[in-house]
Amino acid sequence: MRLATRRDVERRLHEIYWLMKQSYTNIIVEGEKILNPFNLYTTQEYLESDKLGLVLRKTLLHGYSVPIIVVRGRLGRLYIVDGHHRAKTATWLRSMIKAYVLNIPGYHKPWAKPITAIKTINPPITIDDPVLKTWRHMVNIIGFIEQSHGKTPRLWVEKIKMTRLLATQPLLEHDIPEKIIDEPILVYFISNEYYIIDGHTRACLKLLGGWEDIKSVVFTIGEPIGIIETAKLIGKPRISIDYCRKPLRLSI
Repeated sequence: MRLATRRDVERRLHEIYWLMKQSYTNIIVEGEKILNPFNLYTTQEYLESDKLGLVLRKTLLHGYSVPIIVVRGRLGRLYIVDGHHRAKTATWLRSMIKAYVLNIPGYHKPWAKPITAIKTINPPITIDDPVLKTWRHMVNIIGFIEQSHGKTPRLWVEKIKMTRLLATQPLLEHDIPEKIIDEPILVYFISNEYYIIDGHTRACLKLLGGWEDIKSVVFTIGEPIGIIETAKLIGKPRISIDYCRKPLRLSI
């Protein structure tokens, strides 16, 4: 899967301009602007979890930043016509977003909804890539929390001390795969506590390997979520040598 470059977007902007010219005569090219993603409206029905996970990974870990394309339409409403996954990521990161803006006063999509309301789906054909699968799983979890609570999560990357991590499930006995992906774990932050939502095994392997901290994708909606109650029921165990050592065994 390949993400768009700035050159790709500039080429796409040219195509969209001439396409819009077929229906609208009064088009003003405003150029590149900095927009608040929470003011944007969608022109598509859903996001693909594979692509959203990849965009999130590239943005968080590699500083990916490519403009989206927006039409300023009727009553000044801002419609995304290219870059929905980048815009959604910006809402989670609470960051402003670069956008090429076309001003078309007559443009209107009555069915459009705020970018915060767009749903994420798993595409029917998935890529057999363990890294992409990990990030797809993370965005599915984040998206589920967002939809079930009706609040936009806030995300960031943080290196967390192992001693501060709380487990939300017992670590079941299993073989360690020959190759473990070195990707961040997913953590929920509430009341100054860090709960692992995804990545218990990765965290344990780092701990047993001598690491004192681990890179984490941290998110919160500012209130407790269901899995926190699960953690309380099992005693809120911390990630420790005792928690990790017995269930993990090397595959032969």
